[in-house]
Amino acid sequence: MRGVTLIELLVVVMIIAILAAIAVVNFLDARERGLRAANAGNLHTIAIALQTYQVDHNTLPPADHEAGPFSSSGPAFIQTGNAPAAGGSWDGLPWILLELGYLDDWHTMFNPHYLRLYPGGETIRGGHPRYHNFRYAYNSSAVSSGGHDGGAGNIMEGNVWMVRDLYLGPLDGFYGGSFPNHPADFGYPWGAERNIEHALYADGTVRLVQGHTNTPPQ
Repeated sequence: MRGVTLIELLVVVMIIAILAAIAVVNFLDARERGLRAANAGNLHTIAIALQTYQVDHNTLPPADHEAGPFSSSGPAFIQTGNAPAAGGSWDGLPWILLELGYLDDWHTMFNPHYLRLYPGGETIRGGHPRYHNFRYAYNSSAVSSGGHDGGAGNIMEGNVWMVRDLYLGPLDGFYGGSFPNHPADFGYPWGAERNIEHALYADGTVRLVQGHTNTPPQ
């Protein structure tokens, strides 16, 4: 019985390594597709919640202006750097939707990519998990920053974005302007270069778009 040569053993090891690398790539692709699908599902659920709130109150809810598991649309909440969306640079989807029962699960308020990326850490103040800085961006300002800026009246009519993953990229907004020498550790959630996001529009559609635009991915 002939033994296995070193060359044959190396060939087998190389084949196993190649197959493992292919499996890892396929796994990562499948995971991202799953996260994208879950994210689109969140936005569809949010659309129904906003529509129902508007029917009940004849207006859309004001945005939250501070990170944390609570509503923060009032004048006491003025810390832009601790905003609950866009990495801390944009007003966030109102937590009141959860408090009043229009949404059933707090996870629905967040893109699953960012929940997975930031399981620990803290927001700038308040001691809340850092993922609160990545609540969905919402196109209607908090009372503390001027009321329904961009959302006065009925923004659910017409073709404007209402809710989206990030809106402001890592070089934009509060952090990009205040700390230009310290690159942000976040980006748009989807795509090979992480420059694609989901956006929910007033017509009820959820679309993939280039970050900070309404343009479909190239």
